Amino acid sequence: MVGPGTGVAPFVGFLEDRLARGRTGRNWLFFGEQREATDFHHREELEAHLASGHLDRLDTAFSHDRRNKVYVQDRMREHGSVLWSWLRDGAHFHVCGDAARMAADVDRTLRELVARHGGMGDEEAAAYVERMAADRRYVRDVY
Repeated sequence: MVGPGTGVAPFVGFLEDRLARGRTGRNWLFFGEQREATDFHHREELEAHLASGHLDRLDTAFSHDRRNKVYVQDRMREHGSVLWSWLRDGAHFHVCGDAARMAADVDRTLRELVARHGGMGDEEAAAYVERMAADRRYVRDVY
């Protein structure tokens, strides 16, 4: 799940629903915002899900907390081989948030990771991502 800014809200609801229904399975959230101290939306809920093991991984990116800006797609690249292994094993990839910049950057990064870690050319990686979308394994709710 990639949910920068207020795009994280649907994923908090998703985690709550999975918990209420007793659903299991690995899940991973990439969250980003400008400043950790003031913009870490739903921090308590996310940290509680992480502590309970209901959320397996939480990778954050706060772009204005350091000189060199870090975004969710940078965190995706940092963990590219692991992210690829999850995708290769059938994981779903959901993105919610800003359509103007973030969603395009995340999409481009996803294709790069599939190519690099999947040992594919650009066209083959694009086809893989398109198959994910056709199979509803890659879903974007962007606005």
